[in-house]
Amino acid sequence: MNTVLDPLLLPDQLQLSASDRRSAASKLESAVRRGKLTPPQALDRFEHLDAARTRGELRQVFDGVADALPPRGLTTALRAVSAVWLVTCVVQFVIWVILAVFGHFDWPWWLWSDIGLGMVVAILWWTNESYHRKTDVLVSQ
Repeated sequence: MNTVLDPLLLPDQLQLSASDRRSAASKLESAVRRGKLTPPQALDRFEHLDAARTRGELRQVFDGVADALPPRGLTTALRAVSAVWLVTCVVQFVIWVILAVFGHFDWPWWLWSDIGLGMVVAILWWTNESYHRKTDVLVSQ
């Protein structure tokens, strides 16, 4: 089931797009050029890439290749902060509506925390996505 929230709450379960596959193939070629993988290793990983259906399955493809995918900690942080942000948005909005129903209508005070947390979610999402969009891997010294 694909929803609007999947990129935030389930980033490793997103279906691979054509651009994801092209980016992953470019990263494999870059890893061979930089000496991180031998051509036979890359060929095996290209076969795994063809079989991969989700972004999470790319972890097997890039096992041992540094800087090819977002670290698990980043993905976990994106999921956790997104969940906290969504719950906070809903709870504060419901409280605001209940107060308004009982005559305590006030400006939307809940926007301040929702916008602040939303900016943190946006930064985490952008950082996570940038790993999937780049086409090169770095050589660690």
